[in-house]
Amino acid sequence: MYHQQLHLVFHDLANQYTERQTWQTETEILEDDPQAAFYFIERLLENAKTDLAPFSNRQVGLGLDFIFSNAHSNLANDFKQADVPYQRKEKAIRTLVNLFRDVMAPRCEPKLSAFSKESHSDLQYICYMFWDVCPWSIWLNDSARAAMLDVIPTLSKLKSPKAMNAAIQQPYKTIDVETRGYYEATAYVMQECLRLDNPACVESGLHGLGHLVPFLPDIAVPIIDRYLKNKKNLDENLVRYAQAARTGMIL
Repeated sequence: MYHQQLHLVFHDLANQYTERQTWQTETEILEDDPQAAFYFIERLLENAKTDLAPFSNRQVGLGLDFIFSNAHSNLANDFKQADVPYQRKEKAIRTLVNLFRDVMAPRCEPKLSAFSKESHSDLQYICYMFWDVCPWSIWLNDSARAAMLDVIPTLSKLKSPKAMNAAIQQPYKTIDVETRGYYEATAYVMQECLRLDNPACVESGLHGLGHLVPFLPDIAVPIIDRYLKNKKNLDENLVRYAQAARTGMIL
């Protein structure tokens, strides 16, 4: 079944997809089954280098976009909802490192999307935008979600960025050990991206950390600070991007 799913996403769907508008094939073997989605993604991430080797860069980029973007499927959300021990789920999240290290790093062009006016390839797009489109960027238990809904209407009344950040961070003070573990797992992946040679993957890691800073600065900021300690050996654009990410002021 796994190889059938793999072929469906990275061959059939990718080959039928045109201009980011619609997917033309039914996907019942993957959709609306959290357990199946979890096992498929878990296995894919464990074996990303080998299992994605037969597919072109375009097929890989489109297939990953389909799997991880809510705009195209519910698979990544289904993964979150799967009834598996949270320790196993955290471990699976950490294996995202394999995807960046073994697939994106060797395949993506070594250029920065935030500083480029050129159109992005499908693979370059998902590398840069991964933490924007993937729902794994946000993990909230019920109490934190309710607290966030209470905070949102008050944000427009706050005058200073410091006050806004304090209000945004308040719901995250109620997250449980499991939820914090998920954030630490995603932050680990972002941190490991900063160690890769391809600047496109480094940028992706900084991008994700920049979005995490306003919510959990105690997790994200130290990772960025450690990266910036080596700034004399870093690309000047990446240094500027990291400095912006550190403040949470990143697109």
